[in-house]
Amino acid sequence: MLDLLPILAQQIINGLVLGSIYVLATLGLTLIFGVLGQINFAHADFMTLGAFAAYFVARASGGNYLIAIVAALLVGALLGLVVNQAVFSLLRGQDETRPLVATIGVSVLLENAALAFLGPVPYTFDSPYSSQVIRAAGMYFTMQSVLVMFIAVLAVGSLYAFLKLTFVGKALRALSQDQEAAGLMGINKKALIALTFVVGSAFAGLAGAMLGPILVLTPFAGATVIVKCFAIVIIGGFGNVEGTIVAGLMIGLIESFTTQMLSPGMSDIVVFGILLLTLAVRPTGLIAERREENV
Repeated sequence: MLDLLPILAQQIINGLVLGSIYVLATLGLTLIFGVLGQINFAHADFMTLGAFAAYFVARASGGNYLIAIVAALLVGALLGLVVNQAVFSLLRGQDETRPLVATIGVSVLLENAALAFLGPVPYTFDSPYSSQVIRAAGMYFTMQSVLVMFIAVLAVGSLYAFLKLTFVGKALRALSQDQEAAGLMGINKKALIALTFVVGSAFAGLAGAMLGPILVLTPFAGATVIVKCFAIVIIGGFGNVEGTIVAGLMIGLIESFTTQMLSPGMSDIVVFGILLLTLAVRPTGLIAERREENV
């Protein structure tokens, strides 16, 4: 029994690290849907470009991964601002399917632009913290794992404080309840919608910087994660921030233990089995709240 405790603790740590990455990758999707009711299929490509931005900045700065993380976050925010102003703002208020189709078009455009400029050859992104191993009580983890969990906690805490404590955050929550009423109260809807896309896309860029050292970087790297992100959003409750955090950590832990007890190939089967079970038993997700309470 005592021999099992280090293994159990090791898998919990691995699961929390993986879950933290999922939470970062999914929060942007949740925020945009919770405020605007819009699904952004280009989110995966924002993650990909964030990862590449971190890669090139790290190389240019002599391997400074912390600067690369900031650069990825800024690139994600800039992409969100540009795409919202150039595409989504022109379609908002029309048929709801048009912005949805537009996100698919933006995704295809960004993927092929990345393929044209970066080429199909995979890039290897090595974080200097991945080689710094900490061993304690029969467990081992890297400084990269510690950094991922720290940044996830910092990002989630900052988002929560922003939404709950600041005037702009409260205005965003009002916008999620009723856009027309929010406009009548003097809230600048266009500015807040643009801010929502900027913050959500910044989370995508940040997630890309965290995923970069794990994935082999290609112009389609984000697509390998986005399907699981949508599963997490649905399991947690579409548009619900708290549900996304719970579901992301839960899926990370489930994948970790599935890999240990069964096989790596079974993890996706288990995750999407849970998704189907959630849709059948509790289609509103783990935490079902009124939409105005989502953000």
